Amino acid sequence: MTRIRGDIGKYLTSRRLRKAVHISREPELRVQKLGGSHDVYLVDDVHSHKKFILKSFQEHGKSTSKSVGYMKKEYKRLIQAEHAVHQEDWVRVVKPYLKSDEGDFLAVRYMRGKSLGSYIRKTMEGGGGADLYEKLTLLAGFFGILHKRTEKHYHISPTSISDELKKHARQAGKRGAMTHEEQKQMERLIDRSCSYHTIKNAKKSLVHGDANPSNFLYRGNRLQVIDMERSGYRDPVYDLGMMAGELCHFAMRYGHDPYKADPFIGHLYWTYAGNFRDQPGTFIRLTKRNPLYMANSLFRIARHEYFSKEYKRRLAYQAGECLKSLKKFAK
Repeated sequence: MTRIRGDIGKYLTSRRLRKAVHISREPELRVQKLGGSHDVYLVDDVHSHKKFILKSFQEHGKSTSKSVGYMKKEYKRLIQAEHAVHQEDWVRVVKPYLKSDEGDFLAVRYMRGKSLGSYIRKTMEGGGGADLYEKLTLLAGFFGILHKRTEKHYHISPTSISDELKKHARQAGKRGAMTHEEQKQMERLIDRSCSYHTIKNAKKSLVHGDANPSNFLYRGNRLQVIDMERSGYRDPVYDLGMMAGELCHFAMRYGHDPYKADPFIGHLYWTYAGNFRDQPGTFIRLTKRNPLYMANSLFRIARHEYFSKEYKRRLAYQAGECLKSLKKFAK
């Protein structure tokens, strides 16, 4: 168990928090620190057997206006996403219990399930694909509902996409994925790719923002969605393309062939397009933008320190091939 001190300890023992998560008046809390970009804890009350997740957005143990802003943003986005899917019985977005008034802590429901990543890995290592197709169908349904019910009537900014791609490419380059010259060439390719009209015509919707397999859990025929810290209004293909990049990465790492991901990426897009009146037309429009966001996903993955330099270079190469493929949609 993890020892908790300071602001987090005070927050855990607050009456408001105990009331929000329905734990006993005199709780005996067991706290376990989990992984994540922030300090994340699994909290279990011995007496009531209630469990919840506590996220701290503090930076180096201190609250800042920026960290408080991140906390408030995730709380708001979770409420929005939960409202968008509340009528569906096959999908559940993690429920936020309570945000701190003066700090940057967020308590959310604890959700158990088997991660999408375990299904992807099993399939890419040679297992049957039926389970993965089924899980991706549920995921496509969630994306479709979330994006459709939150669509805005204004277009995305190609500049913001270009800036994010360049940032991730530079970070990957610093980790050994590219030489300095290769990185400069990649940035020129990114500028060209973001100038195509297929990108400029996209409208914004609320997206999950961190569509990696660990954020989607399954219990039987129900999908459970967690961690919307990076959620915001972007091109809906942001989510689809990120998942496409993850599928490609799993195919490369565990199946030793990036093209093993293609039928599953196609299934994700086709099933998602089924949420709209013109399924074939929607599929075509979306997949034209996929390479851009898939490249962004691959650059993000290539930043991780625990991959070999050789593997990072393979990821960056695959990202470059995605960007080059956009040229055929330039006209």
